[in-house]
Amino acid sequence: MRFEGKRVLVTGSSRNTGLGIAEAFAREGAAVCIHGSSPENVLRASRRVREATGARVVEAVADLSTRTGVEGLFGTVRRELGGLDVLVNNAVQQGVGPEFVEVSDEMLESVVAVNILGYYRCGQEAARLMIANGVQGAIVNISSNTSERPPPGRTAYVASKGAIDALTRGMAIDLAPHGIRVNTVAPGYIFTERWEHLDAATSAQRRRTIPLGEPAAAADVAEAVLYLASPAAGNITGARLVIDGGVSVQFVPRGTLP
Repeated sequence: MRFEGKRVLVTGSSRNTGLGIAEAFAREGAAVCIHGSSPENVLRASRRVREATGARVVEAVADLSTRTGVEGLFGTVRRELGGLDVLVNNAVQQGVGPEFVEVSDEMLESVVAVNILGYYRCGQEAARLMIANGVQGAIVNISSNTSERPPPGRTAYVASKGAIDALTRGMAIDLAPHGIRVNTVAPGYIFTERWEHLDAATSAQRRRTIPLGEPAAAADVAEAVLYLASPAAGNITGARLVIDGGVSVQFVPRGTLP
């Protein structure tokens, strides 16, 4: 197993893609910290991972929009895991809503607090812990293909994901002397519980925009994350791996032009 004996924190792992990533690490032998903002979701997710994999699973409930919340999360990591080998920054504020000119300060600040400051602070805490313990670990930041191909009505989210891409590159340079690698996975559409609430026409329209025809599964994203965190990617840092079925490389969806 690729992560036997390793300690892994996946933020925002109580549901959807983050849960899939955490479970994949657990299946590969890691001890995993399940994190979320809802105690009920965290408990449900940790039970699922523990029963499915038999791995050691610890639970952490924390608000990553504040430094206090981040420090509390890493207090749990230190106390329960004794250290860290891999951090996956996955927690997200979606920022779905109005057009650019209508975005409120409250929405902008909420997105920035989680998607930029949360990633930055979690990255700092993880790196400090790795350096203190002499661990040459890995950090994987979850970005989005929208940082380069933005949809309408998501400016705060898009800006935050662009910042994550840049943050990854800066972290990679500063942490390389410590043997800590930092990379980004940038998904496009991911099949999550939100897709279950789409009407058939919307679901079909989304699929038509994907050259390969289907959104990524959580397992697709998880496998990319595990690769970048593994020794197989030992000479890769500062990279951005896109998982979007070809959306980012097309000019327009098939059938749009005559």
